[in-house]
Amino acid sequence: MDIIHEDFSLISYEKAMERQSQLHSQVVSGEIDAAIMTLQHPATLTLGKNASRENFLLAQKDILERGVEIVETDRGGEVTAHMPGQLVVYPIIPLRALSIGPKAFVNKILLAAVLEVLEGFGLKGHLDDDNPGVWVEDRKVCAVGVRISQRVSTHGIAINVNNDLKTFEYIVPCGIQGKTVSSLSQELGRRVELDAVKRDILASLNKSLGNLSRDT
Repeated sequence: MDIIHEDFSLISYEKAMERQSQLHSQVVSGEIDAAIMTLQHPATLTLGKNASRENFLLAQKDILERGVEIVETDRGGEVTAHMPGQLVVYPIIPLRALSIGPKAFVNKILLAAVLEVLEGFGLKGHLDDDNPGVWVEDRKVCAVGVRISQRVSTHGIAINVNNDLKTFEYIVPCGIQGKTVSSLSQELGRRVELDAVKRDILASLNKSLGNLSRDT
């Protein structure tokens, strides 16, 4: 499988979704095999299609006054936060070519890659059957929200690398009560460079996706 990688650095959520939609159409039509987008968003709160606005801890006008955008999206999951210093990865992958279902794609490809990256930094992450994402003890370091349309994935994962976590204080992240959010830098007590995490996550995804495509 030939996977195109597009890196956008800092890009608005709307523009990223527009490009993701274009790549999705190209994968569905067979024009390209697959694609992975890596990027950062400016301060933005996104609501999944079934998200509850009760998970806002501030009035929306107060959030907007703080310079944070609020965007409704078609991914699964609840409300989450994006900001610079957080690595967002959008894999546009044809599941039909991998003979894999959505749940296995999320857990055995996307989140497994995050766990591998954390291990490389000396952090022990884990999955929680009741609460999606990747956790270090009871602190969430990676959110996940995926949409499958015409057997091709969109949206993906958001790994907190060296971002300011203040924006998460405006919401109940992912609708999960009683849990906290952390970052790789906070867990390690030193600044982790986003480019290093990007390099490692791409290597892990390319390896696992390449192995799957050869097996099918």
